[in-house]
Formats: sequence, structure tokens, C-alpha cells
Amino acid sequence: MDALVSLPLVLAVVLLELAVGGAFLIWFIDRTDEAPGGFLKLAAFVDAAVIAFALALNGALPQGATAVRIGIDIGKVSAFGQLLVVVTVLVIVQLVAVFTPWKRFRAVTGAAVVIVGVTSLALAASARPSQSPYDVFALLALPLGALALGGSDAAMLLGHWYLVTPKLSTAPLERAALVVVVAVVLQSVLVAISIARGELTNITETALFVAVAIRVGVGLLATLGVALGAWWTARMNTQSSTGLLYVGLGMVLAGEISARVVFFLTGAAI
Repeated sequence: MDALVSLPLVLAVVLLELAVGGAFLIWFIDRTDEAPGGFLKLAAFVDAAVIAFALALNGALPQGATAVRIGIDIGKVSAFGQLLVVVTVLVIVQLVAVFTPWKRFRAVTGAAVVIVGVTSLALAASARPSQSPYDVFALLALPLGALALGGSDAAMLLGHWYLVTPKLSTAPLERAALVVVVAVVLQSVLVAISIARGELTNITETALFVAVAIRVGVGLLATLGVALGAWWTARMNTQSSTGLLYVGLGMVLAGEISARVVFFLTGAAI
């Protein structure tokens, strides 16, 4: 029952992670002269669609006595919902920007999405049930999730561009895959710190234990292997790299959903 109460918040946060991480990778890849224009447009369109779904959950975010009962700060959830509207507007502006030839405009709008998006994620993180709502590791958990999830999605979309333009430099795909590798490594460090601090010792429910297992086994360990493989093969075979990124995206998504369920029910920074 508690999981159902927090589910709209979990889904809204995961969708926001995907959009913000995707916006970051657009900004990151666009800083070079090798970024395919078609990829920038496709990735921005996907981000806009994703953030629209997140915004649609705004009215269902946990409020009232049921949210208070499981320890969620309803004031911060309400503020998160308001900031989500701002992020949505900025994502739409970024979508418009990628259709323009003005690189600086694209850079500024991309940076704005990332900054406001990360702020929104930090606000959502502080709403979790915890005696230390502004714990630095908990505040880092969601932005790192955005980097992993949004990075995986955007990297996978980038890989498709090599199917229609095989002579493209592999450097953008290598960099995109490397972003995912770095994000997953940092997430693994964060989970190790959480375990060392004893944040998971009180998890006794079978469902939460399974969620933690999915997070660690699928969302981190397996994903790291796949992401490393995608990065390594990008310079030799972009089709193989794209296929691995497909698999990695599914793994990251499973891990993020599991992690956010645990995060908003127990406060553990995983």
C-alpha cells in the first residue's frame, strides 16, 4: 500500500531523470562540431515527450495524510510539482533551440534545463522520509540517476544515426557511452556508501529486498558491463555498440525504478 502511495512520485522522478539526463547529453555532444543535427532534434523531441508524461502525473503526486504517514514531506512535493512546470517549459525551449543554427542559444537553453532539472531532483530528494533531508549523498542520488538513465537513452538514440550515416566520426558515440560508464560507477560508489552507513540494514520486506537486488545486480553491475562493452565497441562496430546501449537502457530503467521505490519508502540513498 505504501508503495502505491509513492508510485506517482517515483514515476514522475524517473521520467524527469530521463529528460534531464537526455538534455545534458544533448548539451554535451553539441559542444563539438561532430554532433549530428538529426540526433539533437530527435533526442530533444523524446525529452519533450517524456517531460510531458512527468507533468501529467503532477496532479497525482502524494499529498495529505497518506503521504505524511509514510514520511513524505508534502510541502516539498508540492514545490517539486511547481518546479516541474518550469522544467517542462525549458525542455520545450530546448526543443525549439535545436532547430536553430545558433549554437550559443542551444548551449544556454541546454544548460538551463540541466540546472533547473537538477534543482528539481534535489528538491524531490529532500522530500523523502528522512531525519536528514539535505544529506549530500541523497541529494546526489537523483542527478546521478539522470546521468545514467537519460545518458543511456540519448546514447542509444545517437547510435541510430550511424545506421543512416555510417561515415560519421565515432567520437560522439564513444563519449556518450563513456558518460553512462562514469554515471554507473558513481552510482555504485553511492550505493556502497549507503551500505556502509547502514541505510539498508532495516530493509526486511521481501519486496524491498528484491528491489535492492534489482538495483545492484541489474541496474549497476550488469549495466556497467554492458556500458563498458558499448564504449569499447563504439570505435569498431557502431551497430553492436547501439545494440548494447539498447540493453543497457532497459537495465538502467529497471534499476532506477527499483531504486526510487526504495528511496521514497526508506530514504536510503541508492
